[in-house]
Amino acid sequence: TTTGRELLPELQRILANLEVVIEDVRGAASPRGGTVTLACIPSLSNTWIPSLIARVEQAYPRIKVILKDAMTENRSIHEMLRTGDIDYGVGSPSVEQDGLEFDLLAHDELVAVVPQDHPLARRTLVRWSELAESPLIGMSYQSHVRMLVDEAFAANGISKRPKREVSLITTAIGMVRAGLGVSVLPTTAIEVCNVAGLKVLRLHAPRVRRPLGFLHLPTRSLSPAARLLLRFVKDAGPIPLGKQPE
Repeated sequence: TTTGRELLPELQRILANLEVVIEDVRGAASPRGGTVTLACIPSLSNTWIPSLIARVEQAYPRIKVILKDAMTENRSIHEMLRTGDIDYGVGSPSVEQDGLEFDLLAHDELVAVVPQDHPLARRTLVRWSELAESPLIGMSYQSHVRMLVDEAFAANGISKRPKREVSLITTAIGMVRAGLGVSVLPTTAIEVCNVAGLKVLRLHAPRVRRPLGFLHLPTRSLSPAARLLLRFVKDAGPIPLGKQPE
């Protein structure tokens, strides 16, 4: 019925919250068990996070880690934290994180990706001001990477608007490969993407590093399993992000 369709989303939300409460109660009775839900940016959801989940669940077989891996922007993660849909977000801090707590675990760096026949492709190190002369394939204005890119150009007195905006890093790389422009992307993303036929260049003046870590809502009571996971991450030390630009 029409009334049933109107009630269904609210009933689904109530049932989902009830499942979380039940898991929290079980976790309180047995601190070694329970469910922890993460939302993660793509550049970590296909590299570091899967290995973290494997290590946590191996060390604590009664803990189940649920990963929401479709978060292309930090804003989505922040909203899910505030609504209680997730225990932790994995990404970067931003001006929109009011009320959220951030635990820094590592940094990656922004680099330029250009076609092999681009005039800058013979270089290994370029300035932001030099990159500004080419059409830019930019990330969505809601992404943390886009904010860092805009700030770096502004530091050089340049107002640079992307010729094209995308939400997925793989789309940006595809557009660069097609010769539609250049892009600025984090090294963690470059590691897992196919950049064959492209040149990856270090950027300086300024050198821009992106902070990465765990976000959570300090006013929300975390389950024993969720607290244990964060402690596990901190005890493991810095995130292994692979080779960074020298």
